[in-house]
Amino acid sequence: MSITLEQFDSLLSWLSDDREIAARKYETIRAGLVRVFVSKGFSDAEYLADATIDRVIQRLPDIIATYEGEQTRYFHGVARYVILENMRRKEVPVDEVGIVWVDPRPTTKEQECLEHCLQLLQKEKRDLILDYLLYEGHQKIEHHKEMATELGITHGALRGRVHQVRVRVEDCVRQCVGGIAVTKLTSNSIVGSGIGGGEPSINTETIS
Repeated sequence: MSITLEQFDSLLSWLSDDREIAARKYETIRAGLVRVFVSKGFSDAEYLADATIDRVIQRLPDIIATYEGEQTRYFHGVARYVILENMRRKEVPVDEVGIVWVDPRPTTKEQECLEHCLQLLQKEKRDLILDYLLYEGHQKIEHHKEMATELGITHGALRGRVHQVRVRVEDCVRQCVGGIAVTKLTSNSIVGSGIGGGEPSINTETIS
């Protein structure tokens, strides 16, 4: 998609009123997106990072007046969709990118249950666990520190909140699939679920 200079200027203005701060923040966000795609095994990580930014720019007129919170999280939400789309196009060995269940590959039922249970979460809790599980490897440590700082809590408190959400999701999935145990909810299982940023696609009772 073609992005105009005016559209790019609007993005920088959204990031900060100070042009220099906005430019630094843009570079930080882009570098973070590149690390996300590299951690997922994509050789075209820089291209995908730019594609993610282009999507955010295209959506900016619809969100700029109402979006609240750290802008980086919105970029990460869009990146989840980009990851999912490209996972479907990419041939990958099962042992490299798999969803961590008792069985080596999830059944359709298990996949549907994970998606369903994530959608049942309150938005703030869904965003919390999706953000927490976004990175893998060394990058996740710094990312978790940034999350804790943004929320104004300690790293330990953040882990506690995520653990509570994770347990509820895993219990929900276990009940949904009829007692099949889930070993762990991980970043790969989140990606495989197809859930990214934005509102849930179904309306039903949420998991408190």
